[in-house]
Formats: sequence, structure tokens, C-alpha cells
Amino acid sequence: MTSIELLYNPYTRGKILFVDGGEVQKDECEKLCGAEGTELSEWAEHFLNACIEHFNDSISVSFSGIRRDYEFLEDAVKKSKYSSDISLSEKKIVDAENRLQELKNLFAEMQENTPFDSLKSAEVKRLFEKATDSEFEMAVVATMSSGKSTLINSILGRELLPARNEATTANIARIHDIDDADHFRAESFDKDGNKIGEADPLTAEDMERLNNIDGENPASVVEIYGDIPGIESKNIRLVLSDTPGPNNSRTAEHEKHTMDLLNADYKPMIIYVLNGTQLETNDDNILLSNVARLVKSGDRQSRDRFLFVLNKADEFDPDKNETVARKIDDVKRYLFDKHGIENPHIFPTSAYLAKRIRQLHNNDPMLTAKDRRSLSGDIGYFVDEERMHFSDYADFLSPATLNELNSRIERAKSENDEDELALLYSGVPSIELAISEYLSKYALPAKITEGVYSFKDKIEALNIEANAKNELAGNEQKVQALQKSLEMIKAALSKGDKAKEVKDQIQSLSVSDSLNKELVKSGSRLLSNFGKNVQSMKKSVHTETARAYLNNIKMMIPKITADFNSSVEKSLDGVLKAQAAQCVESYKRYVEALIGSVSYDIPAAAILGDKATITVSETLDEYSYEEDVKVGSHMEKNYDKHWWNPFTWFDPSEYEVDDYEKQEFVDFSKYIDNELYPEIEKFEKETRTTATSWAEAEEKKFKQFFLNKLSELDEAIKQKIAEQEAALKDKAKTEEMIAENKRNLSWLEDFKSKLDGILSI
Repeated sequence: MTSIELLYNPYTRGKILFVDGGEVQKDECEKLCGAEGTELSEWAEHFLNACIEHFNDSISVSFSGIRRDYEFLEDAVKKSKYSSDISLSEKKIVDAENRLQELKNLFAEMQENTPFDSLKSAEVKRLFEKATDSEFEMAVVATMSSGKSTLINSILGRELLPARNEATTANIARIHDIDDADHFRAESFDKDGNKIGEADPLTAEDMERLNNIDGENPASVVEIYGDIPGIESKNIRLVLSDTPGPNNSRTAEHEKHTMDLLNADYKPMIIYVLNGTQLETNDDNILLSNVARLVKSGDRQSRDRFLFVLNKADEFDPDKNETVARKIDDVKRYLFDKHGIENPHIFPTSAYLAKRIRQLHNNDPMLTAKDRRSLSGDIGYFVDEERMHFSDYADFLSPATLNELNSRIERAKSENDEDELALLYSGVPSIELAISEYLSKYALPAKITEGVYSFKDKIEALNIEANAKNELAGNEQKVQALQKSLEMIKAALSKGDKAKEVKDQIQSLSVSDSLNKELVKSGSRLLSNFGKNVQSMKKSVHTETARAYLNNIKMMIPKITADFNSSVEKSLDGVLKAQAAQCVESYKRYVEALIGSVSYDIPAAAILGDKATITVSETLDEYSYEEDVKVGSHMEKNYDKHWWNPFTWFDPSEYEVDDYEKQEFVDFSKYIDNELYPEIEKFEKETRTTATSWAEAEEKKFKQFFLNKLSELDEAIKQKIAEQEAALKDKAKTEEMIAENKRNLSWLEDFKSKLDGILSI
């Protein structure tokens, strides 16, 4: 068996490989692992298969890195065609607990003390802040009457969100976690982003007012700010997004908000709340079919990001054989049979109990006298009845998180703290721990990596330049070689061939082909989604049934169009970013070691959906027809029976006659084919045209951006050459430049050492 040791640093994406105790050279490492700068999740399976094939032997792999990447390797072992020949073990697993804040502190120190003006620029600061301070949003969606508002209130520890029927909640509440805030405040905005209300401090009565969806200028979004105490989100701006439920006729913008979160590259969590007492009504085909698609196509993170909350588990009736275990099996079967979702994380809960316990401890004035009276008995019931210990069903949490949950339970028992024990048994803290684990495991390392890469290239470029200058000290030959290089660069700039070559490369780039491929995929999914949802309606039905079908379609259309628009917007963003990356590479090749990285921001494609809509025709007359339908029967006397006719003697005196009446039917199949499919296809075509037109205009803008940057670069290079030539012509200035460079190099080495310390594995 070949012994392999892999050390992977997710923050720098660097890797070191040892085989039988000897370090593998960089080129060989790149062949066995992924290309430089790629994440382990992208090459884990390839790495294992390549090692088996390269060494023609079974392998024992020990890993050093973070927990998330070790789990990616575990999944890769299961998927590998050589899984039986692979042994995997941990060598050193570290966490990212305080590293993001340490990185922010180091960046602030760099901004204050660096001798390099380019590292103090507003652009560098903006890129770093954008990478490390961006919000991490997670959506809470639910079926009708699932207790979603109660669940969120239980997490907040007070009654803030209106606990009314979800079907009447047609706006979004976004709750921003502000650590250590002593109260909540809120602002409401209309669909155009105009502020229309505020409350500070925020009460439940204020939320009713801010949550207003009626009137001439209804609220679209309510932004809430306060501490979410049960979720550990160090250095991450967590936003809990309460979105309208799937059974409500919300706006396209609200539908799209959920779809955008579902499709976002940073893989935010989706918490799907089901009514445990009414599983047969739990359905949102569009959302859950997308969940299934993402779970099947992704890695472990794609599964971990979806939490299914089986609320009202305390209402199950054991006399009717409604046990928690049986209900969980029912949910698993429902999610798999109907939507193809495998191995879902299901949390049975009593959000109502958890909310009241926390309200009591927070002295929430919204806790009613009736709730106070019933709470004591409910707490005792949850503590004494083992079947109410919903925390027992969170065994899919990681060992470390499960250990934390069990430790809290044991501590509450030892301290005879029945309130805390019942709270833990309610299942809500299990959800909070799962969210905290996800943030720690996936969100935090990603933000550290993004923060480092926002300035890493500049540091490396400056280091290359400083080391080159350092070699000039006491070396006349190097000075002359540098002078010659500067002359060559000047000549190249004057001639302009290189610049023209790069400009031609940038001008030749086009989004058309790749964008069209992505839009065709999105369009196919739109038609497929529509087809799946109307398949059962393709038949002739009574007029009243047709009306019911029509209502279902009117509710379904915003969902599939929101999914389509979100998919198109993501395609636009991806294609334009890919093209911008090509421009950056051309630019960097031209600049090579003279300046750091260049970034170009792709603006959000927010225009989609404005220029194309789907109209649902309500005219069914054209597809209606009448038909004789049997509605009953009656008895009639047999007048053909006569005494004089022996052949009729044995006929009955009476016989049954069927009663028919004209009833109206609708050929709904023709209605779908002739009315709805053309509208869907028209919408898809018009949206594709709008998206392509927008992308082409955007393409012109960023091409011009890079062409302008090239012109600016020529001037910057000329100025840099002039400065260096002046310094090299005067020996005293040369020595001064070298002395200054030594100080700069010393600062760089010290900074890199501190950075390596923060990012070490």
C-alpha cells in the first residue's frame, strides 16, 4: 500500500503532497491534484483515482486541512471506482474560528503602515470589504399553516413576526444579525426600494404596520436589525430571509428572490418548514424540484444547505400510531418519491414551545397570561416524555456539533434546569446548531479565501519587483541589464504591437455563442417545468374543474417564470464574468509583474422580467362543449306487456330508464396546447432577446473599460520607466532607491509572515 499525505490550505488553495515520506514536486503534484488555484472539491475524486492509477497500488491517504475538505474527500472515496483500495484518515484538522477577524485586522494594519501606495488605494479597500463583509443570506420558506413565523420568532426569542396565516404574508422580511444589539429596529420599503416606514425599537405592533401589503403603496420588503442569539455567526453578516410561502399568490419579485438564493454561487441555506400534521398538503413542485436538481448535481455542501423542519411534531397522536420516527419516514418517502430528494436532513420541532420559553426568559410583553399558565405543564411534559425529545433525531449533525448538543443537554440535567432542557428537546436549538455549523464549515472559509485573493496578486507582484530591485545592490551588471530592459519596454510601447495584439484579443471576444447555449438550457427547463406541472390537467373536464385548473396555473406561472428569470440572470452573470476573466488574463499578460491584478465588476442583471410577461387567458368558451351525461335513473311501466301475447308474459312489469342531461365540459388539453404553450414560448423568446441585447450592450461597456485601462497602463509604465531611468543614471539616487527597496522588502516579508500565520494549516 502506498502511503500518501495531503496538506491542503483552502485559504490560499495551496497543496503539498508527500508519497512514502518524500515531498512530490510541484509539476507532479499538479498532475495528481488539481491545477493551481483550484478548490479541493473540484479535484478530490480525480486525485484519488489518479493516485491509484499512477502508483498502481492501493493507497492510504492522511489529510491535513479543514473539516469541510476532509468530508469532501470522504465523499470522493465513496464515488471512486477504486473505493475498496482507498484508506482515508485525519492527520490534522483545524477550524477557521477567529481567522476572518484576524485577516481584517491585518488588512487594516496594511492600509495604515504599508509603504506601497497601490495597497492603500480605494479600489483595494473596496474589493477587500466586498469580499469579507458581504451578507450571507439564508431563506426560510414554508407550506401553508406550518408555523413558519412561530419558528422564526422562536429563533429570535420574541414575538416579532406576525403569526398570521402565511397565505396573507406577501412580502419579505430580512432579519440582519447584529451581534450584541440590545433591541430590534426595522425599516420597510416598497417594490422600487423607497423607504415607506420605520420603527426603532421594533415591537410586534410595529411589524403589523410595517408588514402592510394593502393600500396604494404596499410594503415589499421589511429590513429588521437585531441580535439572533442562538446562531453563532462570527464575522459573517447573517441575514435570515422570511419569504412568502409557496401557496400564496406573491409577486414575481418575491418568487425570484427565493430562486436567486437557491441558485446563488455561494450556496446559501434554505430552511423548508413543513406542517407535520398535514403532510399531504406540503407541496411546492417548482421549488422542491430545483432542490432535488441541486442536491443531485452537487457535493456534500449542496445537501447540507437544505434543512427540512417538521414542525408541530408535538401534535402527533401516538394513539393513531403517529410517532415522530414514522412521520420522518413519511417525509423522506414524500420527498424522494415525489421530488427525488435523497437523504434529507429532517428536524422534528415544536417551535411553539421554544418560542414561549425564550419569551419568558426575555421578558417579552407579548407572552400572554394564558401562554404563561400552560408553559409550566408543557415544559414538564417535554422533560418527562421521552417521545418528545426531538433532539434525539438530529444524529446526522457532525460529531463535534452533536457532542455540543449532548453536552448542553447533560449540563441542563445536572443543573436541574428544566426550561433549558425542554428548549433543547424542542428541536429548535438543533436547527440553530446546524446553521452555525454550516456557516463555520462553508461560509467562513469561503470569505477568508475571497478576502485573501482580493489583494494576494498585488502582494505577489510587489514582492517580485522588490526582489528584482534587491539584486541590484552592488551589482553593476544587473543595473545595466535593467537599463537595457527598460529601453526594450520603451521601444515596445512606442511600436505599439503588443498593445494592438491585446486590444485585438479583447475586441474579438464575444458572449453570443456561450450565452445562447446557456439560455437554451434555461428555456428547456422552463418548458419542462411547465409541462410537468400541467401534465395531469391534459384532459377534458367539467367547467368547474377547468376553473380550478386555471387558478392552479395562475399560481404556478409566477413560480416557473421566477425560476427561469433567476436562471437566465445567473447565466448572464456567469458568461460575462468568464469573458471579463479572459480580458483580465490578456491584460495581466501585457502588464506582467509591473502591476497587480485588475478586477471588473459585473452589475446585476436586474432588468429581466420587465419586458416579457406571460398572460393566462381566462376565456375557456372556445374549448367548451356540451355532452349528455347520465345523472340518475327512474322506473317506467312496461306498456309492451300484454295478456294476449305469451311472448311478453315473463317480461318485467317495470324497467329502469337512465336519465341524461346536458353538461358543459372543457377540452383543457387543447386549451393548454393552443393558449398556454404559445404564451410560455413567447415569454421565453422575448426574455432571451432581452437578455442577449442587454449582454451585448454590457459587453461593449467592459471591452471599452479594458481598452481604457490599457491606455492608462501605457502612461503608468512610461512614468515608472522614467522614474527608474532617472534613479539608475545617478549613483546616489540608485543607492537611495535600493535602500528604500530594502525597507519595502522587509515590510513585505514581515506582512507575508503574518499573513501565513493567520492562514496556516
